[in-house]
Amino acid sequence: MQRTLFALLFLFGSIPFVSAQFQFEAKEAERAEMAKDVSGPKLGASQSQIWRAGVTIDSGAQAENVYITLPIPIDWPEQKVVAVREVKLDAALTRKIAYKQVDAGAKELVLQVDRLRPGRPFEVIVEVELLNYELLPPDNSDNYVIPNPRLLPREIKPYIEKSPLIESDNKRFLTMFNEITKDKLNDWEKVEAIYSYVQRNVSYDETTKAKLAKGALATVSDPPCQWKGDCKDMSCLFVAICRAGKIPARLVRVPEHCYAEFYLEPKEVQKGTKGPTGFWFPCQVAGSYSFGGIPERQPILQKGDSYPDKDAGNKRARYIFLKEYCEASVPQGGPPPKVKFIHELK
Repeated sequence: MQRTLFALLFLFGSIPFVSAQFQFEAKEAERAEMAKDVSGPKLGASQSQIWRAGVTIDSGAQAENVYITLPIPIDWPEQKVVAVREVKLDAALTRKIAYKQVDAGAKELVLQVDRLRPGRPFEVIVEVELLNYELLPPDNSDNYVIPNPRLLPREIKPYIEKSPLIESDNKRFLTMFNEITKDKLNDWEKVEAIYSYVQRNVSYDETTKAKLAKGALATVSDPPCQWKGDCKDMSCLFVAICRAGKIPARLVRVPEHCYAEFYLEPKEVQKGTKGPTGFWFPCQVAGSYSFGGIPERQPILQKGDSYPDKDAGNKRARYIFLKEYCEASVPQGGPPPKVKFIHELK
């Protein structure tokens, strides 16, 4: 038998899978606090949506030891997983489904199948009901400061470090940060200046949307007046410049798009407070001007930007997005199964 990989990344589509009885714990208290609190982003109007996701496999020959992983959505202050309905799934497989927390920003379903019969399609489809809220900017942006990097909670520290295609340790980005922010009066203005700089200096390139991200450093490798990229590259550049200045920042992945978030603390943070004391604020780097809040209420598929790249053949390989993945053993010389991932709003 030969081991065949069918790893496939949908650049802006992720696959959320859960069993029918599996419910995510809703952060109702946190959502209520955001809605009434004068600090931090505020929740606006909500929208109910159904994210339909799955995989179909047409086995042309016998396939064994099939291994599938699929990203699934999790709760965020602006997103609640209301219910999950299994549309198509062999009842005998439900006990084999496992759920793995990849990190604080993403989770995936893991399914192992011993054998697929030749010519018999294998299909798993679920519908995930979501309630998504728009995020509104804070009332007083002057109240926020860049946190002391030495005092950051453990869960925030990764977002001031480099990650795949976000080469924030490159001296070029620190030079950019210092130049962009040198005349700004407060920290909110510093972050907004970085945001405006990327929007103003990088031309949106629609042709790269269906391609893998080239990343922050590659985006600025051309002469300054020729920088081009799509939402992936523009967001990576924004995050890289922020992290070079020790401002926590990360990518947020939604269907067919991504944007960024940055993390600031209120000035009156109490000393000795345990855990995160600041807030994550969204900004849409590619697209209409949306800074500190974002009107779209799209399903959030992932937050963060460093995930195992299983199809790279290297356990240490990482990529900015969590990929769909499938591999199986097929007879030597036999036709590989045809794999199709489903990811769409119903």
